[in-house]
Amino acid sequence: MGGYISARSKVMGVVLGDSAVLGPSIIGEGTLIDRWVAVGYPSRERLKGAETLEDMDKVSLGSRIGSGCVIRCFTVIYDDVEVGDNVEMGHGVLVRSGSRIGAGSRIGSYTQLDGEVEVGRNVSIQSMVYLPSLTRIGDEVFIGPNTVFTNDTYPPSGKLLGATVERNAIIGAGAVILPGVTIGEGSVVAAGSIVAEDVPEGKVVKGAPAKPYMTRREYDEKQEKYKSSSLKPG
Repeated sequence: MGGYISARSKVMGVVLGDSAVLGPSIIGEGTLIDRWVAVGYPSRERLKGAETLEDMDKVSLGSRIGSGCVIRCFTVIYDDVEVGDNVEMGHGVLVRSGSRIGAGSRIGSYTQLDGEVEVGRNVSIQSMVYLPSLTRIGDEVFIGPNTVFTNDTYPPSGKLLGATVERNAIIGAGAVILPGVTIGEGSVVAAGSIVAEDVPEGKVVKGAPAKPYMTRREYDEKQEKYKSSSLKPG
C-alpha cells in the first residue's frame, strides 16, 4: 500500500511510504515522517461524512511541522496543529487539533495531547503521558512516564479547567495532576504524587495529596551528590 500526499501540501522533508499528509500541511526541511504516520487528520466535526482519503484531504485544515523533526511510525497529528523545529516524537503519539509544540521538545511514545494543549520549547515528555485539552506546559519542563493530567473536577461535567506547569519544573513518573492546578517555576513533583493544589515556585512536593518536602535547591544538591557518587540505583 502506498502513501498519500495532498496536492495542497508542501513537503520539503521526507515522507516514507504508507504515510498520509492531508490538506494544506507543511513539512519542513530535514524533517522525517516515518511510515504509517498521518499529518493533518481532520477533527471530528470535519471528518463526518468523509468516505475516502480524498474526502478527508478536502476537509483537512492541514498542520505545520517545522524543520529537522522526527515523527515516528503510528503517530497521528490532527489538523490545526503546529510543531516547532527539531521536535522529536516517539511511536504512536496522538496530537489532536489546536495543539502547539515548541521547538526542541521531545514527546515520548504513546503520549496523547488531547487538543488545545500548549507545550513550550525544549520540553521532555516521557512515554504514555496524558495531557487533556487546555493543559499548558512551559519551557524546559520534564514530565516523567505515565503522568496523568486532568481537566474536569466533577467528570463528566463539561466544565474544563486545564492545569499549568511553569518553566523548568520537574514531574516524576506516575504523578496525577488535578484540574486548574499551577505547578510553579522550578518546582518538583515526586513520582506517584497526587497534586490537588498549587505548587509554589522552587518547592519539592510529594505524597497524596502532595505536600511540601524540600526546596529545589536542596533537591539539586542531592542530585549532584548522587551523580558524583559511586552508588548505583537499587
